[in-house]
Amino acid sequence: MATNTTSKPSLSAHDGTVGLTTSDVIPIAARGKEITGLEIFKETADDTAIPISRVDVLMSQMHTDVPSGGTDMNYGATDSQRLRLWNPTSSTSKAPIIVFVHGGSWRVGTYLDSVGSIKVSHLTKLGYAFATVNYTLFPAVSVAEQVQEVADAVGYLVRKATSLNIDPNRVILMGHSSGAHVVTLLGTDTRYLELAGVSIDTIQGVIALDGSNYNAPAEILDSPGSVAENMKYALGNDLEALETMSPTCNARAPNARVFLLLHIQRQGDIRQAVEFVNVLRAAGSEAALHVFEGEGFEGHVQMLLRLGDPGYPATGVLEGWLRVNAPVKQSP
Repeated sequence: MATNTTSKPSLSAHDGTVGLTTSDVIPIAARGKEITGLEIFKETADDTAIPISRVDVLMSQMHTDVPSGGTDMNYGATDSQRLRLWNPTSSTSKAPIIVFVHGGSWRVGTYLDSVGSIKVSHLTKLGYAFATVNYTLFPAVSVAEQVQEVADAVGYLVRKATSLNIDPNRVILMGHSSGAHVVTLLGTDTRYLELAGVSIDTIQGVIALDGSNYNAPAEILDSPGSVAENMKYALGNDLEALETMSPTCNARAPNARVFLLLHIQRQGDIRQAVEFVNVLRAAGSEAALHVFEGEGFEGHVQMLLRLGDPGYPATGVLEGWLRVNAPVKQSP
C-alpha cells in the first residue's frame, strides 16, 4: 500500500481528542453511564484541556495493568508475531474465543500493556477463551501489513482450535482505539482473512472499543488535531489509500454477521460510528452503537481499563450482546 506521509506528529497519549478538566472528567468517565438520543452528538472539549500530568497517570495505569497468567504462542516467524491465550476458568466445551487487538495509533503499545486485566479475568470466568495479539508496529511495517498479521494470528488459532479446545467457528474480534480500526477492517475487507486461510463466516462478531478512522478521509474534518495527524502519518494523504483502509468504505457484503461499537463521547468519532452502523445494516449485517460518559483520553482509557467491571455500565451491554451472539455452551 502506498503511504504518502506528512511530517511526523508528536505522539499524543491517545489517537483521539482529550476531554474536560481533571476534576470534571474523572468521576464521570469512571462512572460511565450510558448516553442515549441526540445527547451522543454533544460538542466535546478540545485536546488541550487535560493536564499532561493526568495523561502520564493514565498511561502509567494502562501500562502497569497487565493481565496475569496465560500462555504465549508464536503465530509467525518474527519476535513481534506472538499472542497470549487464556483458557476459560469455567467448564466449557469448545469455548468461543475473543481475540483482542491493542491500540496505540498503530505505533505504540503491546499485547500486554494496552489490554486491561479486568476484561480478561471477567470474560474467562464467563466461559470465553481470550487471546491478545502482538503485531509489528508502524513504521517498521505498514498498517495494512499489521492488519494481515492480526489475520494471520486468527488463522493460527483457528488451525489449532482442536488442541486449544476452542470453537473455530465462533471467533469474536475485539479491539480498542486503533485496534478497533484493525478489527472492523478485518470484519469488512475479507482479503486479509482469506490470505490467512479463514472464512469471514468464522467471525462470529466484531467489538470496537472507542475506535476511530472508520471513515479515514472524513477524519480530517471530524477530528482535526492529534487524531487526524496520527492517521495521516500512518495511513498517508492519498484519498484512494485512505478509502481502502476505511471499514465504512469496505462495508459491502460479505461482512462479519454482527458488530458492537462501544464508545465514549468524542464528537467526530460518534458521527463516524453512526455512519458505519448504518452502512453495515444496509449491507445486511447487524450493528449496534452504545455511547457512555467520559470525554477524550480520560474516557478512552477508562473504557479500556474498566470494561469487565460489573459496576461499569458498558460491561452489562457487552455481556448481553455476547449472550445473544456468542453464547457459551457449558460442558455436560
